[in-house]
Amino acid sequence: MHPSGIIGLGDDGKNHLVQVARLFLLGRLPLGVNGGYDMVDVRDVAKGALAALQKGSRGECYILSNRYVTIREYLFYLARASGKRNTIYLPISFAKICYPFLLLCSKITGKRPLYTRYSLHTISNKVLFSHDKATRELGYSPRDIKETVYDMFFYLNGRLPQKKRKMQQRKEINAIV
Repeated sequence: MHPSGIIGLGDDGKNHLVQVARLFLLGRLPLGVNGGYDMVDVRDVAKGALAALQKGSRGECYILSNRYVTIREYLFYLARASGKRNTIYLPISFAKICYPFLLLCSKITGKRPLYTRYSLHTISNKVLFSHDKATRELGYSPRDIKETVYDMFFYLNGRLPQKKRKMQQRKEINAIV
């Protein structure tokens, strides 16, 4: 199995894509960068892995991906779900210039940096994955990435600090009414 960038339910911010979402929802992500990556729902990866066990050919590899999603689009879906304003986007070159300062802050605070040189390199190259073989041989069919991001929002929202969660619930109710 070769999954692309996994997002979705069950991750409280341990991978960089989910960490970005969590920081955005907490209001701690004032800036975004241009770029993107092929993102896939963890539930689709799990179903694809089970399908590979049942229908896959021995020794074969299967790419379990969905589609290329820009960071701007990803945060736009989160903004729509949460009622938050979208953020300002800067070129990746700016993030590369800021990287030494990010590392210094990370060492001082003891927290993992939001991005690495490798993650910047990864999102700056529009690499397109194809799950055609998995679709053809396994019946793999990933869900709409918007659904994944919305479900991830509701999952993460339940894990935000209580004060933030109450504000989010009020916004959700106002959006419905």
